[in-house]
Amino acid sequence: MKVVKEGDTAVVRFPARCEGTFTKTLIELLREDANKNLPKCILDLSETGFIDSSTVGTLVRLEKDFKSRNAALILRSPQESILELFKETGLDAIFDIETKTGFSEKLLDIFEEIVEIRLEINPEKIKDVFIMHLSGIMSHPEGSRFFKQQFLLAMADYKKILLDFGNLTFFDSLSVSVVLSMNKLLKQTGGTLKFAGANYIVSDLFTTLNIDKIIPVFDTVEEALRGF
Repeated sequence: MKVVKEGDTAVVRFPARCEGTFTKTLIELLREDANKNLPKCILDLSETGFIDSSTVGTLVRLEKDFKSRNAALILRSPQESILELFKETGLDAIFDIETKTGFSEKLLDIFEEIVEIRLEINPEKIKDVFIMHLSGIMSHPEGSRFFKQQFLLAMADYKKILLDFGNLTFFDSLSVSVVLSMNKLLKQTGGTLKFAGANYIVSDLFTTLNIDKIIPVFDTVEEALRGF
């Protein structure tokens, strides 16, 4: 993998399968002095048939990096299977995507500063599991957008993610939909999501919506960790 310069644009052609050490190499490549000050970068996915969860997280991390320096990041020609997964999980809305039929600008900036947010996320890392301890209120759009941002960034380094709902007092239906889309994304890219510590209100919501049939739910964090 290498960077090809097209004027003031860096172009990186992705391999057929993007997994493992690929993401670390990509980050290092784009942070080299010769490349980091270019105003635009195109990631060519035309030959890529599979991306793992760490690649997804790395793409989101790069989007954040490029935004911080007012540079453009564009995904070029993703194959239909990857584009469909992005559409199903809302990732297509956070990237500029170039296809044979045209150019689709991102519709959502998940790194935009959120003024009124009542959700707190305290991260904890135990071996190869990333735990997100949620507290406060998770409501749409502010809370769910902040959750999605932190979840996607975590995917760059972790395939196993545990959500601890022990101190979450409210969880609206639209936020549930966001969590389910993140579960689908993580699962289809080789990762695993589990829930733990839901109080009566949140637990009742899970049961009513049959979420416990989709995502494993445990009474405590300790039980969930043993379940991975």
